[in-house]
Amino acid sequence: MIVGKLKDIAHYKGLSKNIDTAIDFVLTHDLLALPKGKTLIDGDNVYVNRDTYVARPLEECYFEGHDKYLDMQIVLKGKEGFGYTDITDPGLVVTTPYNKEKDVTKYQNKATNEIYITLEEGYALVFPEDIHLAKLDVDGKTIEKAVIKIKLDK
Repeated sequence: MIVGKLKDIAHYKGLSKNIDTAIDFVLTHDLLALPKGKTLIDGDNVYVNRDTYVARPLEECYFEGHDKYLDMQIVLKGKEGFGYTDITDPGLVVTTPYNKEKDVTKYQNKATNEIYITLEEGYALVFPEDIHLAKLDVDGKTIEKAVIKIKLDK
């Protein structure tokens, strides 16, 4: 997992073609101005889901993982809690098996070795081994967020 501020995102160019496409989009577009919902950047290779919401208490959150896509979770306005654990965490318990259409496996919100951080107008780039929990309430305020889905280009 890579976590940082948007001003530094260009440091990660060169990791893959699709990550570069996502970074170039972030650097050249006003993500707050995007319409809510899905916006295609490069077909199903790279797209963004734009959302506005009030984050939830921990008991209403869950960990999730993806097989085919990386998530670039970008908090544009506000702040939210973000949890992380590695896929090898012995405490992970699957609550919803892998859904191929949605590219997601869901896990209970408890793990053995989870780490929580606060994303405040920054991003987290999560890879398939990074089981993550988003939308965790920090201050009860509205969050403006973009999640860029980046297809693995092996």
